[in-house]
Amino acid sequence: MSLYFYAILFLIIIILFWRKFQGSRVIYLKNLLLPFATISFILCLVLFSKTAVSAASQGITLWLNVVFPSLFPFFVASQLLNKTGFVRAIGILFEPIMRPLFNVPGCGSFALAVGITSGYPLGAKVTTQMREEKLLTKIEAERLLTFTNNSGPLFIIGAVSVGMFKIPELGLFLLACHIAACVTVGIVFRFYKRTKEANNQVYSMKLLSRFKYELITVQKNSSSSFGNILGEAVRDSVTMLLAIGGFITFFSVIINMLLETGFVACVSSLLSPILAPIGIHKDIISSLISGFFEITTGTSMVSNSKTAPLVEQLTAASMIIGWAGLSVHSQVLSIINKTDLSIKPYLAGKFLQGIFSAFYTYVCLKTMSLFNFEVRPAFLQLETTKTPHWINNFLTACENLLATFVIIALGILLSVLINFIRNANKKRLF
Repeated sequence: MSLYFYAILFLIIIILFWRKFQGSRVIYLKNLLLPFATISFILCLVLFSKTAVSAASQGITLWLNVVFPSLFPFFVASQLLNKTGFVRAIGILFEPIMRPLFNVPGCGSFALAVGITSGYPLGAKVTTQMREEKLLTKIEAERLLTFTNNSGPLFIIGAVSVGMFKIPELGLFLLACHIAACVTVGIVFRFYKRTKEANNQVYSMKLLSRFKYELITVQKNSSSSFGNILGEAVRDSVTMLLAIGGFITFFSVIINMLLETGFVACVSSLLSPILAPIGIHKDIISSLISGFFEITTGTSMVSNSKTAPLVEQLTAASMIIGWAGLSVHSQVLSIINKTDLSIKPYLAGKFLQGIFSAFYTYVCLKTMSLFNFEVRPAFLQLETTKTPHWINNFLTACENLLATFVIIALGILLSVLINFIRNANKKRLF
C-alpha cells in the first residue's frame, strides 16, 4: 500500500509547486497546502485504517492512564494559586534570583518549578496565565516560555529510563541533563529583546514586607469566593486536558502513519549517507525523525535500536526529550493562541534545549567512561502491584506537586538570604 501513498505524495508536490500564469499575475497555490495535507491524511486513514485505529487507541490510553492523572492536580493547583494572588505575591520573594539570572519577574519562578516537576505542557499554561493576568510583559512572557515548558520526572525516570531502556539508574542522570539544558536556555534568552528598564529595577522595601502587603491587598480586592474559584479551576483544567488528549491522539495517528507508509524510513535512507561518516547510525536517524513529530515514539525507537551504542542512544533520547516534538508544540500553540505571544522564540528555545541536552548527556557519559565511573541506581524500582496504573500516576503527580512546593520553599530561603546580604553590603557602603 505504500506505493499508493508515494503516488499521492508525488501528485501533491507537483500541484503545490505548479504555477499558473494569467497575464502578468502569478498565482501560488500555497494556500492549498493545508487542504491537500488534510486530503492526504484522510486517504491514509482509508488505506491504513487498522493502523489508524490502533494508533488512536494507544493515544487515548496514554492520555487516560498517564497524562490526565499526572497533570490534573497541577492544573487545578496552579489555577487556585494564580486566582488567589499567591503567584503574584511569591514573585516578590523570587525577584533577587529570577531577574539577575533570567531577566524575568520573580513570579516566573512558579512557572519554572511547575514546568520541571510536572511535565509538558504545564509550564506553557502557567506562563500564559501570568501573561493574561498582566504579571508579565509580552517580551518577558516570551522569554519565560522558552525554558519553562519541560518534560517531567514521571516521563524521564519512569517511562524512559525504566520502561524503555530498562536501566533505572539512568533516570536522575537524564533528568539532571534536561534541567541543566533548560536553565542554560533561560540564561541564553535573558538577552532576548533586552531593555535597560528591565535591568535597573531597584527595590528598597523589604522582601517579606512587600510579600505580606501584596498578599493581603490581592485578597481584599478579590470578590470571588473559594467555591467559585475552585469550580473555575476544575472546569478550565478539564477543558485543557481534553484538548491535550486530542492532540496526543491526533499525533499518535500521524506518526504511526508515517512509519507505516515508509516515509520515516525513506527520509532516513536519504540522510544516512550524510550523517553516517560522523558516526550516527541509521536507526538513530529514524528515531530522531520520529521524535521530531512525537516524543514518546521517538524515545521508544531510540531504546529499541539494536546497532547503536548506548552513549549514542542516550544522547539521541536527550535531544528528543529536550525538543519535545511537534505534538507538544501544537499543544503550546493552542494554549498561547488567545494571547499576543509569538511561538517563534519558544521554538528556538526548544531547539536549543534539545542541542544542550544532547551535549550535556554525551559529555557526561564520555567523562564518566574516561574515569571508569558507573552510574549508580537513582532509586529503588517498585515491583508491580495490584494498584491500577492511573492511580500510581495520580499519586506520583501529587508527590511531584509536593516537590514543587519544596523547591519553592528552598528558593524563598535563598532569595531572602541574597536580599539580606545585598542590604548588608549597602549599609556598609553608606
